[in-house]
Amino acid sequence: MFRSWKNIAAGIALVTALAVPAAVVAQGLPTLTLNAKDGAFSGTWIYRSFSISGKPNETLAKLALGLNELTLTEQDGKVAGKRTGQGVNYDLTGNTFYAAKQGATMRLHGTAAIGGKTYNYDYFGYLIPSWSVGANEPDTIMGTVLRSDPANPSASPLIASFAATREAVAAPKAAPAPKTPAN
Repeated sequence: MFRSWKNIAAGIALVTALAVPAAVVAQGLPTLTLNAKDGAFSGTWIYRSFSISGKPNETLAKLALGLNELTLTEQDGKVAGKRTGQGVNYDLTGNTFYAAKQGATMRLHGTAAIGGKTYNYDYFGYLIPSWSVGANEPDTIMGTVLRSDPANPSASPLIASFAATREAVAAPKAAPAPKTPAN
């Protein structure tokens, strides 16, 4: 496990390096940009969660847990919102953190009743950088979620991965051209 975390840390260091050598820019090679500014998590996100499995034969359909919507509002390092869809509807609150050359992260907490049982949900997400060659690439949060049972704290929690992609906003329809009187 240490080796994999070491590799992940090396990859993050590579991805988050903001100083791009002039030779890379001159060659037109793709670069990454961090969106690390206050308010970056505000909006509506399409949320998908997945079981964590080390089994290579597991199908994506078997790993899929949830398809929901996150609606988040962020201001001054605080974030609040809702997770809705597929039988869930609960409030979320938390914090956001911005660091130069590292990007943006968020931590959220919510409590929900699922099938008549109450669970705590804790989220950690990282706003991934965008590629310079990705025209209209939507923002994406990658992260992990922990579902625990407050009535049975010794029970093993469910831990899953998630991806949330900013919902595309439809462009406003152009106003019809004004009619000009015939001469």
